[in-house]
Amino acid sequence: MNLIKDSFSSKWGLIFASAGSAIGLGNIWLFPYRLGEFGGSAFLIPYIICLMVLGIVAVIGEVTVGRITGAGPVSAFQKAAELGGKNKYVGASFGWLCNFIALIQAVGYILVVSWVMRFMIGSCTGSAFRAADSVQYFGIINTTQVIFWIVISIVVVGIAVVNGIEKGIERCCKFMIPMVIILLLVLAIRVAFLPSAAEGYKYLFTPRWEYLFDAKTWMAALGQVFYSLSLRGSTMVVYGAYAKKSQDIVSSAKYIVILDTVASLISALLIIPAVFAFGKDLHSGPSLLFITMPEIFKGIPLGQILMFIFFTAVFFAALTSLIGMLEVVIEVLQNKFKISRWISVTIVAILTVLLCKWFVIGNLKGVIDLLSLHLIPLCALGSGIFVFWIIPKHLVIEEIQNGCPKSVSKWIMPMGRYVFCGITILVYILRLN
Repeated sequence: MNLIKDSFSSKWGLIFASAGSAIGLGNIWLFPYRLGEFGGSAFLIPYIICLMVLGIVAVIGEVTVGRITGAGPVSAFQKAAELGGKNKYVGASFGWLCNFIALIQAVGYILVVSWVMRFMIGSCTGSAFRAADSVQYFGIINTTQVIFWIVISIVVVGIAVVNGIEKGIERCCKFMIPMVIILLLVLAIRVAFLPSAAEGYKYLFTPRWEYLFDAKTWMAALGQVFYSLSLRGSTMVVYGAYAKKSQDIVSSAKYIVILDTVASLISALLIIPAVFAFGKDLHSGPSLLFITMPEIFKGIPLGQILMFIFFTAVFFAALTSLIGMLEVVIEVLQNKFKISRWISVTIVAILTVLLCKWFVIGNLKGVIDLLSLHLIPLCALGSGIFVFWIIPKHLVIEEIQNGCPKSVSKWIMPMGRYVFCGITILVYILRLN
């Protein structure tokens, strides 16, 4: 039942595309914001635990269910249910839910991508840098020609994905992801020499232990891992369907998590010291990127160049993430409804713009919180249940073992079934209480 004809050219194609989907605003904005919200390094502890214990296993699981079925979420979970002797309509329904959530996340994302594009252009021309008041500048771009810039952003994404997997998505991500990490690292090194930057490092690495005993901290850490790694039963599944049987899933998952973690930590080492150095508010939400950071760059020598570098890095990261979200919907139109790729891209682009106009503009933070704290972890859990509990054990191990030189039979199923699924359910229960 392999519905996928296109594929990544190599393991690194899968790694960079998946890392591209993972590395985005969840790393550059949301991760430092969560650090500020949940006590600095006190948040790092549950985050690293969730990342190492749950993140790698979850990535392995989602890529596996995609490759074993050779399909995107709808057909993949339908086939997974059939392999396990369950009702196929339950699997298909869960797949549609994952597709819907990926679309909603993309709808919220496209608004922010349009902001980032305008700041990138504004920092290049100097309008963003020379603006006397960054609050006023952000207010202007957020209220004027909003739909026009959303359309421009979705056209850029469409150009990147219309050429397919190897020639489109893979090529874009192989260039953009290394550039994101290099550009962020250059900025982080520059920020380290700012006066009072040490206060930011002190805040980052001084734990406030009371947060460790708050279920909200653990739920936020879990949601951050799932949000940041694109674990929502969709993008990693469809990218797994594009992976060749000879590619090592376990090794790929490790590299994906490493790249994502590096991007998150560099972002924190960039943004938090910069915020403290200039006495700004770390808890300022989306304005952290679009008001706080521009004001900081205005006070640094060569600030306009650094501002352009920063927003270029953010744009590349956001673009590759958006590509992964939209590819999920494009795939289902192609393979479930037999629509050509360029028509599928056009339909998804128009739908994204319309939904953003109707539901997201003016309510972005509510959409992000709903996704990262509730819906995305729910889909990640459901995906884990399908691959580790419903698909027969021997088929899962055999699929993961393809291309993997080391045996995974002793640890992968217990980790997936009891550690990943068990801890995710436990955190949900604590959250409800």
